[in-house]
Amino acid sequence: MGIFSSLFGRLSLIVIIVSILSSAALFVMTEWIVRTESQEQIARSVDTDIAGLADIYITSGPAELRQRITDRLQLQSSDDKRYYLLASPSGLVIIGNVGSWPELSSENSEAGFIQLEDGTQIFARATQLNPDLKLLVGRDTSAQSALLGRVRTAFLIAGLLLVLIFFVIGYYSTRRLKNRLGTINDAFREIGAGNLAVTIPVDRRGDELDQLSQHSNAMTRRLASLLAAHRDISDHTAHELRTPLMHLDNRLVAAMGQSRDPLHGETLGRARQDIRDIITMLDSLLDIASSRAQKGDRSGLSQCDISEIATEITELFAESAEDLGIRFSTDISPGVNMMANPAHIQRILSNLLDNALKYTPKGGEVELVLRPGPVITVRDNGPGIPENMREKVFERFVRVDVSGARGHGLGLALSQALAERNGLVIDCRDAQPGALFEIRPEGSD
Repeated sequence: MGIFSSLFGRLSLIVIIVSILSSAALFVMTEWIVRTESQEQIARSVDTDIAGLADIYITSGPAELRQRITDRLQLQSSDDKRYYLLASPSGLVIIGNVGSWPELSSENSEAGFIQLEDGTQIFARATQLNPDLKLLVGRDTSAQSALLGRVRTAFLIAGLLLVLIFFVIGYYSTRRLKNRLGTINDAFREIGAGNLAVTIPVDRRGDELDQLSQHSNAMTRRLASLLAAHRDISDHTAHELRTPLMHLDNRLVAAMGQSRDPLHGETLGRARQDIRDIITMLDSLLDIASSRAQKGDRSGLSQCDISEIATEITELFAESAEDLGIRFSTDISPGVNMMANPAHIQRILSNLLDNALKYTPKGGEVELVLRPGPVITVRDNGPGIPENMREKVFERFVRVDVSGARGHGLGLALSQALAERNGLVIDCRDAQPGALFEIRPEGSD
């Protein structure tokens, strides 16, 4: 995951964008203020200059005015260049450094920006001194343009530095936060996989992430304690139940040996079978609980040959299928391997094949197919499973009793629990006719 795809990365990106927009808005405002103020300053300078020359004309006459204009043209500096034009009503140049009269009305004392023949832009004002004489005074705006250029350069450099500073701070802050959150996520991933011994590191900074780590560690320790207590209770309960049941079974065996009444012996035999069913049910419930508690825990798993396991299981069930008058076919791809508990895979396949043979009528067909993935399918052409029951059959004590077969409805629940323990999942579908159970890795299509 990239830096800016994380929450803190996007937040840093937003801060950078806001800083750029703020700098741009501040630049626009500053440029407007500088441009406006400099234009007003030039306009005041031009108005002051033209008023002074008009006063010289009024007090001393045209000759003195021309002399003063000549003096100003000779004494002006290159940094503050000024422009003058004394002309006749027709625009004929009398004296000045402007080549021709611009489109400014002297009668209205019009002012504005004009462009000279050499391309220079100036701000000028025209005035009518008398019916035969008019005056133009202007000032170069290049200083204003240079000032605005320096302002733009300063804002550009400052803006780039600001963005760079925000980027560096955001980048390293985001990397640090991303690493800390990544460590927390990795720990939670391990915890979700069943490894409750994982401890989330605490940086001792006292911030919210440290508090989250501390609370998470406390929660994990509490969860591990509860699970350990649950296992202890389950183990003790199983032991305490199994022991008296086995004693009762032994007494029934002894009673059957002493009984001379066939009916009495048959009743004792049924009671003994019920006891064995209770013990089998108890073992299945404990296996289901244990498998679900260890879901995602990779300990106890090893690389095993699924093809070999499937072949051995089918060899065992082939004889049973023949005795029941059911065709049993297999299609097993060689060399299919995965990380799993071989005993769990054997038990899953045994449960599925046992169910398939149990619900397939004589003359029917059961098929087992293994493909790389691994993907295992067990299909029969029996009565099938109604659509509204295809998910419920994996729940405990749920049976689709279509043939009066015995059982507690724990076989498929146990198979699904064992499958999840090994990173697999079992789906039930319609085989048209019959039922199809597919075993495949979790998360695969």
